[in-house]
Amino acid sequence: MVPPAQRPVQRLRTPWVNCATPDAIQHFSWGIGDDNPLWSSDDYARQSRWGGVIAPPCFLYAVDETTVTQDHADRRRVYRSADWTFYDVVSASAAIEANAALISESSTDDGIEQVGRVEFCTPDGGLLASAVVTCARPHGAALAIEDRPELRYTGDELNEIERTILSEERRGSAVREYESTSPGEEFGPLIKGPLSIMDVVAWCAATTGVVSQDAGHSEGGLHDQSATGPQLVTWMCQLVTDWMGDDAFLHRLQVELLGRPPLGSTTTISGRVISVSLQGQRPTASVELSAVDQHGALTASGVAEVIQPSAVYGPVRLPVLSDVSSEVAEVE
Repeated sequence: MVPPAQRPVQRLRTPWVNCATPDAIQHFSWGIGDDNPLWSSDDYARQSRWGGVIAPPCFLYAVDETTVTQDHADRRRVYRSADWTFYDVVSASAAIEANAALISESSTDDGIEQVGRVEFCTPDGGLLASAVVTCARPHGAALAIEDRPELRYTGDELNEIERTILSEERRGSAVREYESTSPGEEFGPLIKGPLSIMDVVAWCAATTGVVSQDAGHSEGGLHDQSATGPQLVTWMCQLVTDWMGDDAFLHRLQVELLGRPPLGSTTTISGRVISVSLQGQRPTASVELSAVDQHGALTASGVAEVIQPSAVYGPVRLPVLSDVSSEVAEVE
């Protein structure tokens, strides 16, 4: 199949959010179970590097769900991967616009694969972030809800999940500097679940309303009784922001998805630092991420690049410019 020329895609759906009001940011963070006060507390956020409340990086899913597909109305939309690049923080009350384009289409053994790009900008054209998303358009129907295996937990298993959740750590205002970050350092876990219908409702209320195939959303949500692909990406993002602290900046997040967590499932997300380097004059930590279900099966994997404050190079400077040298000098 010949890939189409890159072309704009007109959204049928109205943006759920087009301004990062404090309420919208708070509803989003609550909707994903992220109680970082940087997203919600004026008193706390005013003391931060940013001088006020900012939005979690993946808040932009509330502006546009990022599925970019065209034609093939009889086929499902399965969210397979997301490659996010963030250039600046989203401050409270910032207006945001999203523009989508289909950039490729190809045949696969399972059907069709479509790749799209969504760019998020301020009204004056300042680039906040971009997402390149791959969606599969497979043949056939998804597994029916009634055919899914029933998920049950023992009392000991539920107690262990609760114990792990209560012991989760957030770096917060304690600065994590580049010079003190070492390859091999592990972090997490972050647990989401057992997934309830209220978790799915909270995500939909914060980002899209009821997920609708007619509006061009990918599969998941209330009708499917599962987490959506963007919801799982956002969980991966939360682990990174918990680890990196308030003064760092998530520049890149790439996630590959192997499935959608159904009701009753428990997702455990872990991370590890794989390298620290200078990219231009940007002190950067690269981390790898993995998510497994309650049986230990891999459900998602990813990598992220975090720009860190440094004792030598100073605080993070934003916005990140796309023409910064890609030369990498590994830290001894």
